[in-house]
Amino acid sequence: MNTVVTSREAILAACRQTVAASGLSALNMREIAAQCHVAVGSIYHYFPSKAELMGAAVQDIWQYIFHAVSQNQGPAGFTEYVGWIYSLARQGEQEFPRFFSEHALGFTQGGRHKARERMENCFSHMKSGLLAVLQRDPAVDPRAFGEQFTREDFVEFVFSSLLACLAQGREDCKFLLEVLRRVLYPHNVGE
Repeated sequence: MNTVVTSREAILAACRQTVAASGLSALNMREIAAQCHVAVGSIYHYFPSKAELMGAAVQDIWQYIFHAVSQNQGPAGFTEYVGWIYSLARQGEQEFPRFFSEHALGFTQGGRHKARERMENCFSHMKSGLLAVLQRDPAVDPRAFGEQFTREDFVEFVFSSLLACLAQGREDCKFLLEVLRRVLYPHNVGE
């Protein structure tokens, strides 16, 4: 009789190790059970399907990478904050190679609705943080936003641009940061 007990956190830690070593596509119930030294049924106790396991793993990795964001750490200025988030993502990419590109591809396959929903929840949290920093930045030109150009739409654009830079494997997001400076702080352009 198998008396070894594991926890959801231990399972997710094993998932992080697998994704770091072999990529998201290497995640499977048997491998994770073996890493946790438990029967496959123990994994199913917490995650009733591979899609559930994958969704939880992706959410956990995003949270792991952006832990400092969830703790409200980081620069106060919006442009600096965006650059800081990108640097966290690049560090995460070093620890979890191919993660950003693989997980987006994995969610396009059938049966991944809940996994995509979890990813969107994580993204929503990050976008809320971006919006809060944008609203608190006293250096932003008050004329930058209006009815047709809202802060919320701007944050959507910035977040999508960050994801695009990551998917393209760019070392930095300097061009995006320059666009932000020109839109938000036009009185400082050229200094």
